[in-house]
Amino acid sequence: MTAWSHPVPRYSLVLAGLCRFRVEEVMRDVPFPVARVSQLDYRHEGGEGVSVEAQPLADEYRASALELVDLLNLEPSSHTKLKRLLSSLPDHTLPDTLTSVLRTSFTEQLSVLTAVDLPLRYQAAQPLLNRQIAALKLMKQGPREDKSNDGGSPRQHRRGRVLQIELPRGRRGGREGEEEEEEDEMKELQKRIEKAKLPEHALKAALKELKRLKSLPVQFPEHSVARNYLETLLDLPWSSSTTDTLDLQAARLTLEADHYGLQPVKKRVLEYLAVCQLTQGLKGPILCLVGAPGVGKTSIGRSVAKTLCRKFHRISLGGVCDQSDIRGHRRTYIGSLPGRIMAGLRTVGVRNPVFLLDEVDKLTRGGVHGDPAAALLEVLDPEQNSSFVDHYVGLPFDLSKILFIATANSVATIPAALLDRMEVLEVQGYTSEEKVEIAVRHLLPKQLKVSS
Repeated sequence: MTAWSHPVPRYSLVLAGLCRFRVEEVMRDVPFPVARVSQLDYRHEGGEGVSVEAQPLADEYRASALELVDLLNLEPSSHTKLKRLLSSLPDHTLPDTLTSVLRTSFTEQLSVLTAVDLPLRYQAAQPLLNRQIAALKLMKQGPREDKSNDGGSPRQHRRGRVLQIELPRGRRGGREGEEEEEEDEMKELQKRIEKAKLPEHALKAALKELKRLKSLPVQFPEHSVARNYLETLLDLPWSSSTTDTLDLQAARLTLEADHYGLQPVKKRVLEYLAVCQLTQGLKGPILCLVGAPGVGKTSIGRSVAKTLCRKFHRISLGGVCDQSDIRGHRRTYIGSLPGRIMAGLRTVGVRNPVFLLDEVDKLTRGGVHGDPAAALLEVLDPEQNSSFVDHYVGLPFDLSKILFIATANSVATIPAALLDRMEVLEVQGYTSEEKVEIAVRHLLPKQLKVSS
């Protein structure tokens, strides 16, 4: 039993048939049925080969299956893998396997399943495969062959003719709703692409992926991979951002209200914000707050975000040992995902948030999986991050609008190249008097609010 993550939990049970058999005698029913059976198929000479009578039918069916793959709009790597998979399937399993993924009715699938003799099975499966090939060829034809005077567009008429081929009378009642639902999903993705205000290079990639998605049957694993990638592309904030409302006097009051003491740190943060306001840019050094756990490093980052009226997102880097955690995984790998930077942007939904890079001193040194510190250096470098390319997204994205703030417990373990990019601010511990004031001003009111 396999579970996928959905808004509503869903579970799928996948059963794989091994052979066709007939029940000769039921031996017992409790605690579970036990019967004596006899195997009906694969009794011909040669074990799992095919008989002389069935071999021409098997060759014809395999050739048609490879022709079907050539008609699909797949990436070269996926096309090669699929053809290799079809070529490696044994002849006696090919009609059963392929019929299960074609657009066929339950009655048609049952006719193939109940055909015990392999030649009869090929004879039942070949027309279903031919119909699917004819439908794909029709969709690839130009609109000039589908002109009509009934007011519909050529694309609509061609789509109607394809569905007429793919949906025989026996299954239109059962599968028509699924086809309509799939068509609605494609229309919804088209609308999202139009509303996303994507840059030209991202728009071109999204339209190409949508075209590929429409040509892939839902049963193919590539369909879910293409769907997830397209949704990730549309969820990224290519043009969405918040407006900075920086008021240095308000920023000073916010820092004083949120933090007691830490005067040198608050003064330097205000100076940093003032320079950003004057230069209208964020190309200065990255602030790195260094101090023991619990001295308020993360809350200072939150205060900066609140002062700028920006969204705040924390990225924990403790124990990260793979550069793919920063740059993302390539889409050719199973279960590939975007890196933490792009995932954070997808979460906040704007292109100019405040990112707190927590525990940069706990990055694991580079090994067989690459150096995450080098990947992070590319993210923080203002000369490079304007065209940062995540391996999963595969398109340049501008990170220069993000305000990065780093935290660490010690500078001793921060990689040297990364440390050179940062301005270190020591966040000292608190005296006994300051701890009493913090308890009276912040901790007790917070606890009373929770208790009430």
